[in-house]
Amino acid sequence: MGRRSQGEAGAWSMDLVRAVSTLRDAAGMTNQELIDRSGMSASYFYGRLRGAAPFDANDMEKLARALGTHPHEISRVAASIGEAHEIEPTVDIETKELGRRLTAVSRAPRLDGSMFDLDGLVSELADRGVALDRDEWSALVAGDSTSPVRVRVLEGVGVYAGVPSAYLLDLADAAAVEAAEANFEFREALKASGADSVSARAVGEISPAALRAIAQTLRSISAQ
Repeated sequence: MGRRSQGEAGAWSMDLVRAVSTLRDAAGMTNQELIDRSGMSASYFYGRLRGAAPFDANDMEKLARALGTHPHEISRVAASIGEAHEIEPTVDIETKELGRRLTAVSRAPRLDGSMFDLDGLVSELADRGVALDRDEWSALVAGDSTSPVRVRVLEGVGVYAGVPSAYLLDLADAAAVEAAEANFEFREALKASGADSVSARAVGEISPAALRAIAQTLRSISAQ
């Protein structure tokens, strides 16, 4: 069972309890089935369900395994419950415009010339302790997600795609939009031309207008 945490469960611990219950119901399991699959004793499980003490990290791993999911998913569900936004920062955002920008991000080559890959993004986010599944991503891209959106997801997308976080977090920042989308256009033209992808990292402070002019030149050369 491992070392047991002492003291009553705090607010975040109780959000985790509610997340476990939510995922248990979604899996069509009873508490007894979850107890049996996790290898916990009934008294230990129910004590933590009541908040007499918190589940510890090892417990979360066992519960996630029993539920057929990842501990990050339990945390993600918990982050949507109660006052968890104080622990998992979120941002109120216009989801349709965010969807348009995420679509642009997913279609443009990354800084190293490779194409955006959802599995790669999910893996990189997991390394940062952020859970993202395909359904959530699809809703974000389609503009059908519920606002507010988790800040760490958008920051992670920005890092993976090589785009400033302001492009995804501050939809009112017109300069960030212009710079990012000109850079996307440049990357696409660069990849189509067969040029060394490292050039995409070396554009420095070139203005959006200049990047678009270079992209047009590259497209003209490629078309010849």
